[in-house]
Amino acid sequence: MSSTRSIPVLVAPPSITKQLKVTLDTAGWRDKNRLIARYSQLIPIASEEHGQPDLSTYMTMALLPTLPFSRPASSQLSPLWDQCQQLDKSSLPDILQDPAIQKLIYLTWLDSNLFTTPRHLLVQTPHEKLKDGLTKFLTPYLTSWPSNCQISIDSLPVLLASIPQKWEHYSDFTLLPPAAFLAEPWPQVLGHLLQQDRQSQQQGSLEPSIMDHLQRLVQDALSSTHIARKAIIPVQDILRRPKIRPLTGDWGIHNQFKSWIEHDIALLDHHNVQDQPQVEALTHAADAEPTPENFGSAYWAMTCQNQVWYSWAPMFTMFSAGNITEKERVAHSRPIFDARDKVVVDLYAGIGYFTLVYLLHAGARTVHACEWNPWSVEGLARGADRNGIRWSKVSSLEDSSTTFKQESDPAQGQESTLSKQAQKTPKKASKSAPLGNLVIYPGDNAQWISCFENQAHHVNLGLIPSAELGWVLGVRALCPKEGGYLHVHHNIRVGEEESFKSYLLKSLEQQFAEWKAGQVWELHIRHMENIKSFAPLVFHYVADVE
Repeated sequence: MSSTRSIPVLVAPPSITKQLKVTLDTAGWRDKNRLIARYSQLIPIASEEHGQPDLSTYMTMALLPTLPFSRPASSQLSPLWDQCQQLDKSSLPDILQDPAIQKLIYLTWLDSNLFTTPRHLLVQTPHEKLKDGLTKFLTPYLTSWPSNCQISIDSLPVLLASIPQKWEHYSDFTLLPPAAFLAEPWPQVLGHLLQQDRQSQQQGSLEPSIMDHLQRLVQDALSSTHIARKAIIPVQDILRRPKIRPLTGDWGIHNQFKSWIEHDIALLDHHNVQDQPQVEALTHAADAEPTPENFGSAYWAMTCQNQVWYSWAPMFTMFSAGNITEKERVAHSRPIFDARDKVVVDLYAGIGYFTLVYLLHAGARTVHACEWNPWSVEGLARGADRNGIRWSKVSSLEDSSTTFKQESDPAQGQESTLSKQAQKTPKKASKSAPLGNLVIYPGDNAQWISCFENQAHHVNLGLIPSAELGWVLGVRALCPKEGGYLHVHHNIRVGEEESFKSYLLKSLEQQFAEWKAGQVWELHIRHMENIKSFAPLVFHYVADVE
């Protein structure tokens, strides 16, 4: 890169970065080979003491330098904000013509010598790195195998074309699509590699394993230690337990399920463990209550979204990345439904998707969180520890005391928290940023209703495809003096939105008449939020019912 070359750069806040990326990619206005990087990684941030805006939380996108932009003549190219409003934006895509969007973005040119490391703009994408690594890895084998195996160097383009281009990536865990490395001729190639590995081991070879080399290559390209292939979550499983195929990394007692070839070994079946006595003994994979030893011997993933840490065991629970927009809405809900210093009931808490957000961002005083899956309960407790939230776990109706626990060091939240002794002294909440308390109720939420009945200002009913069985519990939980909100999640087919609203209000009116008799209740659907697509012509909505 020439030291005099100018790079067009668009700076945008993270909240609209994804939307801009899609638009610019579709129009061919962004070089996909270039990384998106924090502005603070590219040029120093000027001090706010001089009244200059702090752009360190903004994202920068390096655009194609061949675009029909005209750079104004100026020798003062730094800092960025000195020129951000001097540029002609008339030729930008329509989405960037929106005045509301233009208030949030900056467009400027930077000399390449302003970048501390030009490789910020030239580094390979993970997909390109994976493709290049596989090319170098496979070429020697494809050229050396005999012709009778029907796999040759001519198969390389087909192999590379079928490698996954999208995946779910978390801190050290990547979840690949269900068909990753399963399309032909991948099974044949992997089969030959495994066979060659076995022959080398039988001959006492001291060379590193071929498959180990492949695994390290994929780990390096995807920047993950633990990689797995996802499978569809069984509809009939009320605990929402996923089926995944571990590929790389140490999965503890689940290493026996690692396989790059699908038919080599059966997936962990959460419903058919009677045929797997070893798995049942080790993991209690069925509905039996797992032990602290089970929790300690499993792999736990962790990720951070919107400054909230989540923890989960991928073999037994899922992480729903698609509801991030709803998490953001709850986090910034004060203009819509103010949860500050309020009591919240989360009837389907999972690993704390909304529970933790209510406590960390929305300012809730107490959150009562119900969860059926014991592995999700453990993940919720670990997440609370990691975020520095005081929590208690109720074990019986007779003993519903709230002795709150908290890790002395939230960064050590990887340890099993439910196995800790209750006498451990909790750390006091910070006076500068006090957080509310979390009460966890494991098992069927209906058995715990007496613990928080008539107390809630907000009730989250986050079960899909429908949380209708919990509507009555939500009504019973609401505070009869002040009222509040029911946040009802539901999958709705296109065109049936209005009929669902009518059905929801009518059903809730009947429940209020039965459980809150003697008072006049007014019910209004204040907002319907489309969270994400669930299936063709079916969308996941949440209705804010006041």
